[in-house]
Amino acid sequence: MKTHLIALVIFSTMSFSYAQKSLRVMVIFAHPDEGEIYAGGVTALYTKLGHEVKFMSLTNGDAGHYSMKSEDLAKRRFKEAMKAKEILRVSSYEILDYHDGFLKNTEEVRKIVANSIEAWNADIVFTFYPAKGGHNDNMNAGWIVREASEQLDREKMPVFMYMRDFHTVGFSYIPDIAIDIDEVWATKLASCGAHESQVIEANPKAEGVLEEVLGSKEKQAEFLFHNTIPFSIARPDNLIAIQKWYGKDMYPSEQPHIASGFLNA
Repeated sequence: MKTHLIALVIFSTMSFSYAQKSLRVMVIFAHPDEGEIYAGGVTALYTKLGHEVKFMSLTNGDAGHYSMKSEDLAKRRFKEAMKAKEILRVSSYEILDYHDGFLKNTEEVRKIVANSIEAWNADIVFTFYPAKGGHNDNMNAGWIVREASEQLDREKMPVFMYMRDFHTVGFSYIPDIAIDIDEVWATKLASCGAHESQVIEANPKAEGVLEEVLGSKEKQAEFLFHNTIPFSIARPDNLIAIQKWYGKDMYPSEQPHIASGFLNA
């Protein structure tokens, strides 16, 4: 049964006929831009094939900048998310009004998430794997979704897939699946680029290259690429999974590949 469900996730990104219907997919994360960063590629594949995808950010991202006031930043990040929504052709992009950096696993937010999953009638839900060392909001997002699933109708339970927060440590993460996103890499990159407050301002500032990045469009494109590729290149753990599903002949170890790996919950 588990193998069949995982196969549904991966092969429905390759062929609409495999799913035999329009799938309803949700990606639930902590901050506006993380759906794009962690699942933008697979989202682009799903929407390209006619499946319906909803993004849900559990905070409004109001702390992700070095100078903007939180209220102004939240409004700006909402607009950036809506731009990314159009790029990825996402059907819905819901942003809750919890503060960035202070997401708590409460009954209130679990109920909101459970209701949203039910209202969307989700077939597949992607969220963060809650593990040691990750961003606190991201880890709480994973726990919130996990515990919210206990409120769902067992007869309509979606498949849950975990995304790894790349700050997590101290555990073995070998994805059950890895999905080739090379054909939609440019779309994923563009959706991440929609979040200019992060990829042109906040992240370059954090890395000490703000003035250089602000100085030219070429440097902005260069930074966007190097900011996004670590979340998209097939690392050794992803390579194991992608070779399992696609074959070693198509994906030899000595060549770089663009892919996203996910763990079945």
